Amino acid sequence: MNVIVNCEFRFYQTPDGNVWTPSSFKYDFWLRYTEVFDQVTVVARIKEVPEVSSDWLQANGDQVSFHALPHYIGLIGLISSLPKLIKSLKTIIKSDGLLLFRVPSQTATIATWLLKKNRPYAVEVIGDPYDVFSTGVGGKLAAPFLKAFSTRTLQKQCKNALGASYVTQYYLQNRYPPGVNTIANFYSSIMLDETQIVDTPRTYQAKARKLVFVGSLEQMYKAPDILLKAFAKLVNEDNHYQLTMIGAGQHLPSLEENAVQLNIQNNVNFVGEIKSNEVISYLTQADLFVLPSRTEGLPRAIIEAMAQGLPCVGTIVGGIPELIPEEFCVPADDVESLFTVLSKLCNNVDELTNQSAVNLEKSKQYGNQFLSEKRKGFYQALKDQYTEIHRKN
Repeated sequence: MNVIVNCEFRFYQTPDGNVWTPSSFKYDFWLRYTEVFDQVTVVARIKEVPEVSSDWLQANGDQVSFHALPHYIGLIGLISSLPKLIKSLKTIIKSDGLLLFRVPSQTATIATWLLKKNRPYAVEVIGDPYDVFSTGVGGKLAAPFLKAFSTRTLQKQCKNALGASYVTQYYLQNRYPPGVNTIANFYSSIMLDETQIVDTPRTYQAKARKLVFVGSLEQMYKAPDILLKAFAKLVNEDNHYQLTMIGAGQHLPSLEENAVQLNIQNNVNFVGEIKSNEVISYLTQADLFVLPSRTEGLPRAIIEAMAQGLPCVGTIVGGIPELIPEEFCVPADDVESLFTVLSKLCNNVDELTNQSAVNLEKSKQYGNQFLSEKRKGFYQALKDQYTEIHRKN
């Protein structure tokens, strides 16, 4: 059986027909679906390019093919590409196979509008549009409408789905509950190879002074601006604090300016974008991980930090409270609370050692083998139910 997976990520295609990714969703990612399904067709925006960049990774391969959607960017691009987009989506949803939408997704929203009532589909819920648009994305006028529309759409998609999986254990399910007869499960889309999880927790002999942050700076979802303000207060207490910020995006220059204005430019190292396999080396060198996000699903960065035995501080958004204890989760956009929790934890050697052990143990739930079994069980249940529906029809 074929599974048709919708994905919001944008890919590139060379003249030889191969599809490439600059970062996420390389070929190995799609093989998780082939543990149950015979073939995977990925539906995504694809741009044709004459050649491959040296750092790109191949996304297609044996059992994994792609169906190209127009390579639009932004709302204006969506509107201008809408006729071609609808035509392409109509073609793919008529194909044989189980439709599986990774949501929230603009193209998945359009696709579900186009579906006939008896056409079953499933969803993998990987984020929360309510939180995203609550940050003001889309502008002051459009954001409230987009938040309400996107939230209602995702609620309806989950309610009417044949199956729904969630990356959180409780958070997303409460806001976007599955239907009465919907096959429901939860598992992270983040999987750690066992080699990414250290054998033993850390034992702290000194106070934590080396902090690390990992997150995209393309949007301000991860609240790096709030982190810099809280960190400046830490530096005012003790100039030995150092912060490494890993990530790139349009806001990087302004954040570097903020560091100068806060007089912490000598205490902050903006690393920029690095390859995923290089992140661990920075985590290994750090004493504590901090991610003061304004919106989240279930952040990979925190899980990877936990797997290195790092104590973590985050915010009370998305699935973060499902990962780290509540005393180390602060309200979003609260500089003072973030500073207070960081200062308290960084200066408590015993608690640092304790949190290293707690976090390392928690990270094991995101090991490859553990999650593979849960995900495989969900896919198998979908396949069985889809086959039964077709048998009756």
